[in-house]
Amino acid sequence: MIKSKEQKSQTVGASNKGNTSRIWSRLQVRMAISYISVTLIIVLLLEFLFILLVYVIVVISPATDAIAGSMVRNTAQTYGLEATIQAKGATLNPASTFQPGQASSLAPVSAGEPIWYPYLNNQVPYIDSPSTSYKLFMFALLIRPDGNVLASSYPILYPASTPAVKTIPGYAAAIRSALAGHANSSIQDTAQKRIVFAVQPVFDKDNRPIGAVYVQITLPFSRNQNIANLGGSWFIVGSALIWLLPIVPLGSIFGIVTTRGVVLRIHRLVKATAHFAEGDYSQRVPTKKGDEVGQLERQFNSMAEQLVTSIARQQELVEQQVRLEERARTEQEMLTAQHIQQSLLPKEVPALPNWQFTPYYKPAKEVGGDFYDFLVFDSGQLGIVIGDVSGKGVPAALVMAMTCTMLRTAVREIASPGEVLARVNELLVAHVPPGTFVTCFYGLLDLQSGHLLFANAGHDLPYHQQGTNVSELQATGMPLGLMAGMQYEEVDVTLATDESILFYSDGLVEAHNPQREMFGFPRLMQVLSKYPGDTTLIDSLLHELMTFTGDAWEQEDDVTMVRLQRVSVKAIPDKESDMLHLLKERTLASIPGNEREAMEWVADEVQSLHLSQDQLANLKTAVAEVVMNAMEHGNHYQADSLVILQILTSSTSVVVRVRDQGEGELHPVAVPDVPNLEAKLAELETPRGWGLFLIKNLVDEMREINEEHSHTVEVAIHFKSKKDETMPDMM
Repeated sequence: MIKSKEQKSQTVGASNKGNTSRIWSRLQVRMAISYISVTLIIVLLLEFLFILLVYVIVVISPATDAIAGSMVRNTAQTYGLEATIQAKGATLNPASTFQPGQASSLAPVSAGEPIWYPYLNNQVPYIDSPSTSYKLFMFALLIRPDGNVLASSYPILYPASTPAVKTIPGYAAAIRSALAGHANSSIQDTAQKRIVFAVQPVFDKDNRPIGAVYVQITLPFSRNQNIANLGGSWFIVGSALIWLLPIVPLGSIFGIVTTRGVVLRIHRLVKATAHFAEGDYSQRVPTKKGDEVGQLERQFNSMAEQLVTSIARQQELVEQQVRLEERARTEQEMLTAQHIQQSLLPKEVPALPNWQFTPYYKPAKEVGGDFYDFLVFDSGQLGIVIGDVSGKGVPAALVMAMTCTMLRTAVREIASPGEVLARVNELLVAHVPPGTFVTCFYGLLDLQSGHLLFANAGHDLPYHQQGTNVSELQATGMPLGLMAGMQYEEVDVTLATDESILFYSDGLVEAHNPQREMFGFPRLMQVLSKYPGDTTLIDSLLHELMTFTGDAWEQEDDVTMVRLQRVSVKAIPDKESDMLHLLKERTLASIPGNEREAMEWVADEVQSLHLSQDQLANLKTAVAEVVMNAMEHGNHYQADSLVILQILTSSTSVVVRVRDQGEGELHPVAVPDVPNLEAKLAELETPRGWGLFLIKNLVDEMREINEEHSHTVEVAIHFKSKKDETMPDMM
């Protein structure tokens, strides 16, 4: 069974606590045992050194022999002198004894109880007991001239009247020598002991030997013994056990006290590591000492900081990757929305006699739901649609696609604009999410009479332009998709020659400048009044919009405009094969060098027209010259003045139209067919005119149109390179 995260955390915590407790106990116990062991070893070592010192001083040192020999000789002399006194210059006193307190005792008068270490003074202990519990003893014998023992300090072992040479046979020669009047002393080592003896003659008044005093000390060690036999293994073991009694409690207390600080620091370190492993990366341990544990603490803190930094960096990278993926997904959605939106917009503008249609569409970075459409009917009428879907992105694009499909289906069955919008409203109410709606204008234009019947579902009101007079085309109606059962008012208007209607979306009027002011409806009406009957009205509107918003404007919504104008001249040739259709359109700022960008843009867009290499090269050069002329002489290289480029095509020609926003005559100097080279080099004539001369010789046709607020130059390349062919009417 898989444990939950909380259970795992509890298990890890319990395990860590148990491990910590065991580590705490083991460490202190081991440290205490170490202290006890070291102390015991030191004590035993000191004891061994003491024994070794005693061994060296007592057993090996010659001083011990000198002291012991001196003591024995002095004692023998003392007893010999006392025996001489008791003999009164004649023979030995038969009553002489070594027993203290007797009348004929050879022991000093002041002698008291026996002393068991007689080599420290001149008294020999009197031993009348058979006990041999002591190993170190001293005895004395008073020997008659015949060699028999007269008196003994140890009568049990060396009784009187026994021959001395039999009692102590190893020293017979020394005894005979003393009886002959010669004192003697010696030290002899056996396997387990050392014997120190002295024999002192006893003299009469004539200084003749009348006996001898034999004194012997038996020491419980020998030079023939090693140090182990001297101490004994059992002695060492017993000594160790005795020393354990005080050392164990003292060593334990000392070990706990001295290791407490280290154990606490290690315990803190283990606890911090456990918390860190559980995800608490704020854990740190204090570092106050420079020992090994302190180094470990500092290393832990350093590791923790590095790990936290690494985790933060990793989290940042993950978040950055998520943002990148989210951005990529959003951009993909935007591309999808743009594809849906652009696939539903008209691919070309209707080319109809006496009517000029000028659309403009610029999507925002975050795609909105603007759309427009032209619906051509066999009855000689034209349906005009412009709308805006609430929301942005793919959802808005999908609702836009649904709305366009519904409109195209409804207009085939219903002629009335109001009823068309009512039908689409019912369908959208049933299919779009709550809160989603579509503003839409739909009008039906009679191309012969100029009569426009329209209905409006909450879209921004179009403007009817009659010279300098500008009015709104009002018709009431709720946006599509909000409520079922809506009715839409129908209103009609008739357009006379040179009158126009501007349809637009809210992206135009709701554009903001850096001060967060909106472009607004009043400003839009002022611009329309400023340019009455101007065929380049949309270009002028774009110029006013850019001037208002500034170069740093970030477009917030789609900007869509469609201008419908009834013109007095034909906007296209009579022949259908010579109709011009807008292929592409763009604007450029009047900045030196932008002519190269214009040249490359035109070359890329006309690739599908299959011009010859020479034609394409000539067209590129001509476009660069025209654009540079427009930026320099028309807009005077003012960056906020735009150059508008349009590419138009027919079955016979490709036309590039370049329009600036200057005023007055663009080329006030007349340009001859062939410039006078000598006069220009001599500066007798203006150097101008070379560009126009070059352009005229590169293209099949060139036209210049000067209007009040703009200048337009059009250059054309015929698919059939016949200079005498008539260029289509491009205006």
